[in-house]
Amino acid sequence: MLGTKKGNVDSDIIFSVMKRLYKQEKFDQIVLVSGDGDYKMLVDFLIEEQKFRKVLFPDGKRASSLYKQITRQYFDDLSKVDIQKKIGK
Repeated sequence: MLGTKKGNVDSDIIFSVMKRLYKQEKFDQIVLVSGDGDYKMLVDFLIEEQKFRKVLFPDGKRASSLYKQITRQYFDDLSKVDIQKKIGK
């Protein structure tokens, strides 16, 4: 128990999104900040349901190759100055 702890952040995020969809909660679209390929199935589903805006990669060079299968309109690199201006203050 003294070692590094690993949370279930991936599954928590996926569960939270699916729970909102299941309960038909009102929301426009989701923006995900991650380069982790674990979210690819969720991203595909949300695109299909027209509930997905974009995945922002913290480091585009190390983003999962799985995201190469989606069109450019659904992803961007968080290191770009114009993206930072849109989301930062």
